[in-house]
Amino acid sequence: MPNRVGRPPTAGITDALIVAAERTMSERGFSALTVDGLVSEVGTTRPTFYRRFPSVAHLALEVLKTRFGAGQAFDTGTIAGDFLAMQHEEIEMLAHPVMRNSIVGMLEAARAHPDLLPRYGAEFIAPRRGQVTVAIARAIERGELSGAAVDEDYVCDVLLGPVLARVLLPLGSPVDDTLVHQTTASALAALGLHDAARLVAEAAPGVSSADPAS
Repeated sequence: MPNRVGRPPTAGITDALIVAAERTMSERGFSALTVDGLVSEVGTTRPTFYRRFPSVAHLALEVLKTRFGAGQAFDTGTIAGDFLAMQHEEIEMLAHPVMRNSIVGMLEAARAHPDLLPRYGAEFIAPRRGQVTVAIARAIERGELSGAAVDEDYVCDVLLGPVLARVLLPLGSPVDDTLVHQTTASALAALGLHDAARLVAEAAPGVSSADPAS
């Protein structure tokens, strides 16, 4: 039997739900996501939704993965340049309406689903943090770093922590190039590089968020 007019083909329902959820998250935030609203917009049913996603919070994870992915692999020639480019990309992601309007609600919802926090970590956060690991490995190959043991998780926290704090806390502190440079310098210092501020200043003029590795 042909599909009802306005209802997407079965194979396209998952994509249609992701598109509809992204639109809602961007315009009204995660808290506005409801199963009834989504299935009405897409032209499907609640059972069809739940065959694909256990909850709207699980769907929101797919929105993030589809929209932002694992981050770009930057290779600017220096670890300072790579970290600067990554920081620009992270700030652009956190400033995007999907993330800006939804991050607090998504984190709260994830805590309510025991299976979801590990999935957020494994499927969205870890791949992005993995780009830092790659940048550090390249720096070791280039001789910028000694190859001594590095706490990569801590370096990731140094890069993201201050940015996330300014996004989440309503203090009015700017999320700008100065913060990008400061967090990059702090991460380089955590890696044992001396004169980190100078390394950042030297790398900054040639770096933008649109310089992915070829």
